Amino acid sequence: MEKTQTYRLKRLWFLVPGVIALGLTWLAQLSPTATETVYARGIYPWISSIWGFLPSLVSWSVAQWVVVAFLAFCAGWFAFYIMALARGRGERGLVLWKALTTMAAAVSVGYCIFALMCGLNYYRLTFAEDAGFELRESTTEELASLCESLAENMNEARAEVAGAMDGDSNSSDNTAAAAEADEPDSYAASRGGFEAYAREAVTNMEALAETYPALVRPLYSPPKPVLFSELMSYADIAGMYFPFTVESNINVDGPFFTIPCTMGHELAHQCGFMREDEANFIGYLACKQSADPLTRYSGYSLAYDYALSALIRTDREAAVAVNGTLSDAVRADRKARAEYLKQFEGPVAEASNAANNAYLKANQQTDGTRSYGRMVDLLLAEARQSD
Repeated sequence: MEKTQTYRLKRLWFLVPGVIALGLTWLAQLSPTATETVYARGIYPWISSIWGFLPSLVSWSVAQWVVVAFLAFCAGWFAFYIMALARGRGERGLVLWKALTTMAAAVSVGYCIFALMCGLNYYRLTFAEDAGFELRESTTEELASLCESLAENMNEARAEVAGAMDGDSNSSDNTAAAAEADEPDSYAASRGGFEAYAREAVTNMEALAETYPALVRPLYSPPKPVLFSELMSYADIAGMYFPFTVESNINVDGPFFTIPCTMGHELAHQCGFMREDEANFIGYLACKQSADPLTRYSGYSLAYDYALSALIRTDREAAVAVNGTLSDAVRADRKARAEYLKQFEGPVAEASNAANNAYLKANQQTDGTRSYGRMVDLLLAEARQSD
């Protein structure tokens, strides 16, 4: 009997990490400035770099197999305790206690890792505050001007991609091959594909950190392609930062021109900026300074999507006029992306978005997924600062 009681008490020790994490989360909410100084810029870059060091050494996503192993563990755990309860007879109380405490221990330890590897960063200073961007109401004319500038930059970057591929082609008599070479996917493949762009994404983030020191960290784990990317498309997920391995996981199933900006977005999370609007903006900043035209094109495309959506809500005619300035190549790319995404519309994507919305609200992003729209304010602030 005494041995059983001791066993039961030992299991409760696994709840301590969760209690500590709750306490740290409470303290982080009290002072964003202290959280920024002590944790986000002090402790987090080092502990996350150490924690993520081993996964960073491989080119494939460790996270995807951690998820598979976790799901297998859950299925085995559930089956084991169902059978134990069925056979337990007089010991069913102890079996149930073991099941509940095992589950509580897993949640406690998991939540503690989550808090230390990203959760506390939700309470740091915003990137806008750190970088000195002035977020304020803007006129429709400012928004239209931003859209025009982004459209022009998109056209120029896309033309550079086509020009680079034309220059690389030595076959003037094969029009089909030339047409294929003009596509962003072919351009990316000719430059080394995903791995080359993953390395470049890290280089771009390191360069951006020279302007914005809040992005500095000892180790950037390069973005990883996910083997189960098609499943991510069904869930409407372009990328995911996985705090348990400190990896930036990328859906590689869609058009490649969307991938560089997704890499930047997920690396921004790795740098400790968890707000979605800010991660989008940081990804855009990292892409727009790149020497590679496809990377710039990706960043401008991301920014244009959000800016044009805002302009449509305020001045539809102006939005139609701006959209009419896009080149045929840009239009074709955007059409191909829309057709790709359309095939995955359905209840799975809706459920995934609902879950993401709940997650954002649980971490004090009270607008839920609408927080993505605040990127436009950052784009306008950056445009004013650049003038």
